[in-house]
Amino acid sequence: MPRIRVDHDECVSSGACVLEEPDLFAYQDGPEALAVALPAAQALPRERMEELAELCPVSAIVVEDDGDPA
Repeated sequence: MPRIRVDHDECVSSGACVLEEPDLFAYQDGPEALAVALPAAQALPRERMEELAELCPVSAIVVEDDGDPA
């Protein structure tokens, strides 16, 4: 089963994902405004997850299978 996540080593907080899909992405709590994928994003089909990954200008949105290393 695929999952979508934001690689915080790559995220530059551009806000593209949060602005385009606020029901699927948000900023985490804490000192850094890094994006996180919300639980609703995990229920999407892989094809839609891959479309969402294209929103990120630095390719920080990652789609992977559950068995892939994080």
